[in-house]
Amino acid sequence: MKIDICVSDPMPTPNSSQPETVANGALAMALQKALPFSQAAQSDGTRRVYAEAFAQWAAWCDLHHTSALPAAPEAVAAYLASLARAGKSVSAINVALSAIQSHHRACGHALDRKHHAIADIVAGIARTCERPRERAAALDMGSLRRLIASLSGDDLRSLRDRALILIAFFAALRRSEIASLDLTGRSPIALSDRGLVLHLTSTKASRRTETVALPRRSDELCPVAALETYLANAALTSGPLFRAISKAGRPLERRLDPTSVRHILAQRLSMAGLETARYSPHSLRAGFITAAAAANVPEHLIQRTSRHKSVDVLRSYIRAADAFDDNAARFV
Repeated sequence: MKIDICVSDPMPTPNSSQPETVANGALAMALQKALPFSQAAQSDGTRRVYAEAFAQWAAWCDLHHTSALPAAPEAVAAYLASLARAGKSVSAINVALSAIQSHHRACGHALDRKHHAIADIVAGIARTCERPRERAAALDMGSLRRLIASLSGDDLRSLRDRALILIAFFAALRRSEIASLDLTGRSPIALSDRGLVLHLTSTKASRRTETVALPRRSDELCPVAALETYLANAALTSGPLFRAISKAGRPLERRLDPTSVRHILAQRLSMAGLETARYSPHSLRAGFITAAAAANVPEHLIQRTSRHKSVDVLRSYIRAADAFDDNAARFV
């Protein structure tokens, strides 16, 4: 299987003059320095997903004796149809198409996803294969209390995980945002007498810095108190906030990654006797939104914390919480 690698050749041709050689060398150096900014246009997670999706596309092309790059729209359409027949979700099929298009664009090729061959297949898949989106269950307040109660140890891992879970829940964080938090860095935190402020930079939904404030609570679910206890025991003053911990119980320089957040939550849920298959890190974010809605918190205040750009998306959580309580059938 052959996967094309796209590299621009900055070297001059044999007939180039000396001034052009100097100019091209300078341009090559400038382009090299610009590369990190270009790569930052997509998150590490997106690049990994796209790379895997494109590799699968290339393997299919190799099997069907067609070019993966540049690709014929009809070949892309046939591939998307094969994914649909294999039972892939509409979301996964759209990711595959985006990965193919992104790789084409990076290599200077045009792939028009509005081409009739592709557009018709995508529309047909959406019409025939769309199914209800399966979200992880929201972690309710009772389960949260049970989970935190199980983290009663004073070892550093327990203190870290307690702070991580409470901050993720009450700040309605995505797992990538949890992993990105810093004491000093691109997504720094700030502690005060009133609470905790998170400065979230380049999140999944926004490229600008977003701010979330967490007030102190007077119960065992206070994320600020949990964080202060963790920091005091870890003796951390700079760098990543949530880090890997050595077998000896000491914090390492390496920050947790989003996959580690998932594993930590699954382990802690299991230890608390909660059904791990029902939950994911998204359950913390969904749990806060659902609990706030059940407590009749105004939508605009929930949205300020959750940072949903679309009120409709936010309301999809709220409707799930109110599906039986606020139901017209109850009044007929």
